Amino acid sequence: MWQQFRRRRVIRTVVLYLTCAYLVVEGTLSLATVVELPPWGIRAVVGALVLGFPFTVVLAWTYDVTPRGIVKTPELLGPEPPPLARARSAWIVVSAGALLGGLILRLLRG
Repeated sequence: MWQQFRRRRVIRTVVLYLTCAYLVVEGTLSLATVVELPPWGIRAVVGALVLGFPFTVVLAWTYDVTPRGIVKTPELLGPEPPPLARARSAWIVVSAGALLGGLILRLLRG
């Protein structure tokens, strides 16, 4: 599973998205008093970023950005990994997502 993430450049996209999201939130917090943003405005920005994250991961998995443009990622033809390895990888991904979701909810609640 991790090899697929690396091959499809999902990890790089996730790191880039989280970095940009952090910068957007920090910028929003810095400018909130200057532009008199209401308290719910910051939550709306963070909520939009949280809702955009799964879409970003799915699009990164499905498509590649190449010099020729955006193309669908070709399937890798080769032996399938054993079912136990796939199940273990799936649990790791689901656990990491649940942990990240809990952390984001904790940050949103203050």
